[in-house]
Amino acid sequence: MRIFVSIASYRDTELGPTIEDLLAKAARPENLRIGVFNQISDADDDCLPPSMAQVDEIRVDASESRGVCWARAELYKRLLRDEDYVLQIDSHMRFEPDWDERLFKQLAACDNACALVTTYPTAYQPPDRFASKYITVLKPGQFNENGVLVYQSDTYPMDKKPSAPISSAFVSANFLFGPCEAFRTVPYDPYLYFFGEEVTLSARLWTHGWDFYAPNEVLLYHDYTNGRDRPRHWHDHSSSERLDELSVQRIHYLLSGESVKDTEALQDITDYQLGDARRFADYEAFAKVDFRQQKIRQTRYVIRGKTYHMVKS
Repeated sequence: MRIFVSIASYRDTELGPTIEDLLAKAARPENLRIGVFNQISDADDDCLPPSMAQVDEIRVDASESRGVCWARAELYKRLLRDEDYVLQIDSHMRFEPDWDERLFKQLAACDNACALVTTYPTAYQPPDRFASKYITVLKPGQFNENGVLVYQSDTYPMDKKPSAPISSAFVSANFLFGPCEAFRTVPYDPYLYFFGEEVTLSARLWTHGWDFYAPNEVLLYHDYTNGRDRPRHWHDHSSSERLDELSVQRIHYLLSGESVKDTEALQDITDYQLGDARRFADYEAFAKVDFRQQKIRQTRYVIRGKTYHMVKS
């Protein structure tokens, strides 16, 4: 079972350590191919991946970047081949031993041919300071100042972890694992900027027939800190506000049916629409979110056929 590991990196010194740890902790590293879309400047010598046959890198000047969604879209178009599965991660991650075999067990435990395993990972701080393990399940958090839904998560301590992967309505862009077919039939939208990447991808994947499950064990870790002074796209690019403005219009068009004031916001939109395998209204009911009215109702989790409801206060 070959896995394509997708990493879009922007001037990140953790890229190399991430790849080294990923391979060192894998049970079957020979079945991995790592695709890196690396956006760096001339001075970023410490932001390079290790040189090895399993790593395919596309390197572009950071000044040409249009943001993370553009980078991920380019990565899949140019590097994805005939692998069986995709693991999409960020460039600042760490891994548990045998993470690959354990991921396949999580997928099998979902008992669903259209399952994707995804959540926000436990935190770490470089190089190897790990937070206490906990299980996370994504849920709607709030609508931000632009009316775009952002997530929160419920957490379970390890001594109270669920007995099986937990059904969810949302995907995480920094930990998303499943069959390659999902990434081919629902291509990444390069015209989104940052906020809204995950919720639009969730809606598009779900309406194309894919289901999401949070793993019931810790397999990956993510660096959520800002202490490394890592440059971000919006630090380097004066165009970031305009890209975000167009992205917000695109999101509202897709999820709320709103008209746009800039036709540029709908560039190639027919290639990145919702699916027709399931109704968007049913997705809203499942996610307990009304996108048009920007209201969050109630979240629910399903564990081995039993439904648990949690009311947002």
